[in-house]
Amino acid sequence: MEETEKLKVITGAFNKYLQHLIKTRQFIVDEIKDFAEPKFKAAGYRKPPKIGEKLNVLIIHDAAIGDFVLQSGAIREFRRLYPAAHITLMVNAGSLPLAEHCPHVDEIILNEQHYNPIAFNELYEWNLSVAKKLLPRHYHICYAFVHRPNTALLTYMSGAKIRIAHLPEEVLTTFVLGYDANKNRDAFDSNAMLKSTLESFSTKLLSMYTYGGHVVDTHFSFVDHALRAPVANRELELWYNPLDMSNAKNLLEPARRPIYALGMGGREKRKHYPPELYAKLVEKILLEDPEATFVILGGGKADSESAQIFKQNLDEKIFNKHVINLTNKTNYRLSAAILSLCDMYIGNDTGIMHVAAAAKCPVLCPNCFPADLPINRADYVRFFSPYHVPSVTIQPSHAMDSCAVNQPYIQYGCRSHKPHCILHIEVEKVFEGYKILKERIAEKNITPIYIS
Repeated sequence: MEETEKLKVITGAFNKYLQHLIKTRQFIVDEIKDFAEPKFKAAGYRKPPKIGEKLNVLIIHDAAIGDFVLQSGAIREFRRLYPAAHITLMVNAGSLPLAEHCPHVDEIILNEQHYNPIAFNELYEWNLSVAKKLLPRHYHICYAFVHRPNTALLTYMSGAKIRIAHLPEEVLTTFVLGYDANKNRDAFDSNAMLKSTLESFSTKLLSMYTYGGHVVDTHFSFVDHALRAPVANRELELWYNPLDMSNAKNLLEPARRPIYALGMGGREKRKHYPPELYAKLVEKILLEDPEATFVILGGGKADSESAQIFKQNLDEKIFNKHVINLTNKTNYRLSAAILSLCDMYIGNDTGIMHVAAAAKCPVLCPNCFPADLPINRADYVRFFSPYHVPSVTIQPSHAMDSCAVNQPYIQYGCRSHKPHCILHIEVEKVFEGYKILKERIAEKNITPIYIS
């Protein structure tokens, strides 16, 4: 069968299922395999590679920058294990600035799809357009760092013979499309659909929370548990170029040591410690470190608004002398270079925090998840803690009444969509954490500390 004919046969099966999906408005995960699997076999996609044939490896990542950084070490390990393979990395737009300088992959594919759980037919159509780019590459193996059901489906639609992914907890086998999400929010369980799609579309699943106490251990489990190969290096990486470092040094030229990065933004509002409280914290720190410089990082409207509130709550002379505001002046790659030159990151639990840890910048983080909530399988705060760097995390001592009852979607803490439980962390407690962190830095102790 010619290559063009193979592609036509497989995409024809996917198109046929799309019409079925539009008609029934139900996505039943095993049905698509009934349409497509015979075509994959007929086109030779299920045959093992020939002796001497160059392996094609696909790595799919579909989450935000913090998750991408936490997977950087595993990507390096894939290259070590497949030194001669052609490795393709698929990322979203947020991760692209760091990914595009990754030395361990041969090709990067940008997947710009925005996830909408109640429009799965549209996600399917997008997957089909992406699959048309992937199928001619004849991937032998796909490693999927998956957070979304449509990405789990894409691992199958890529045509890869071996598909390895992680396994979330909940189960759902049928997903009904087209309801009003605002009225039925509790009825939709994205994690449940994710598990069902992964179970059906993966050839090997690794159970989350089984392989160590940190999410990075889970990512390395692709190597040491799925492939039964020892991990040579369990550190993370950041990929920026010499120009980024030169620009970082120029931006920090006015700064005096110690240099503390401030991160007051992030996608999830419940994780935002108020910028006016950060201003009070800075005042306290300056009493102890009178020469300190604070560098505000972040991009977007929320970060700009936080920086403005921070400025309004800080004496103008202090701000002009001790603060460098870089909001919306850097991307993640330049921010990574800047963080590698800083003495501490002080800020919210967000992607830039994980970039800081990967840059070996110690972390002080007010965290929204209360210390007294029940632990379900893994402690979220510890599972996603700053990795292999001195860190102090400050938590509210207890959950607010409206957050004290768990629900499946947010298993580990504050359920609000705005700053809530985190508001009960006093500045004095964060300052206490600052002093503890300075001691940990002096001791070079990377065991994380949690206080409440």
